[in-house]
Amino acid sequence: MHKTRKLSIDSGMKFVLITPNHLGRECELRYNAFMGHSGLIDFHCHLDDPCFEKNRWQIIDECFASGFNRLVTVADPYNERSLELTAKMVSRYAGMDSTVGAHPHQASHYSGEVEKRILAFLVGHKVLAVGEVGLDFHYDLSPREIQVAVFRRQIAIAREHVLPLVIHSRQAEERVLQILDQEKFALPVVFHCFTGDSNAAEEILRRGYHLSFSGIITFKNAAELQAIVAKTPLERLFSETDSPFLAPEPERGRTNSPLAVSRVAEKISEIKNTDIDALLGQIARNYQGLKR
Repeated sequence: MHKTRKLSIDSGMKFVLITPNHLGRECELRYNAFMGHSGLIDFHCHLDDPCFEKNRWQIIDECFASGFNRLVTVADPYNERSLELTAKMVSRYAGMDSTVGAHPHQASHYSGEVEKRILAFLVGHKVLAVGEVGLDFHYDLSPREIQVAVFRRQIAIAREHVLPLVIHSRQAEERVLQILDQEKFALPVVFHCFTGDSNAAEEILRRGYHLSFSGIITFKNAAELQAIVAKTPLERLFSETDSPFLAPEPERGRTNSPLAVSRVAEKISEIKNTDIDALLGQIARNYQGLKR
């Protein structure tokens, strides 16, 4: 049996910024400095977000100064500023990769111009995967049939460019898996910020796909999701923040940062009763496996 080891935390550092309206309320943006442990991977964050405008580079510098292995930031093809910022970030930092793809929320606005931006970004920059793409039947911000059509096109783009898929799925896992089966997609697939039920998790893992877990697993009402973490093989999981959203406990409700992936990794280590070094080493191997 392995004992879990707590990551050391220095709470002395604070960055202050007012959050944008889309985060729901005005409050201080505060980060703890997670120090002293190397090898962390934040598999999914949105460092293009306007809330990082004043301290984006400082946050990234602190991540790598504290020994992060990788940061994966998402480029939004509907937003040219996002594409520009993401290109700049991944070119400046060797440890940063990106994903790019058409999010289901905006499927109604998909166009030839949006696809042209995706294809240009894939050719010109460091891209790990096509994503986040998929279906969202929780918010239904675009008609479902349009979401499906755009998702199928993103699958085709990933296949054409021999890239994995990073999936966004809310209350749509069964349909997402059905489409992946129909499209016979044979490259790696990662369900980011997984919040589905145990049956969906079982089907995803049975296909050899991966689950990525966010700060939600630290929430007090996350017992079902924690049970899924416990059953997910180390070879099939990732850690992420989805920042600036979904800050883990005890920062829940505040604006999130990639630095907080430390808390996610610590919680996975605790749930699985495995040494943190072994966990981070396996996540790193999982990450490299996506690039083969």
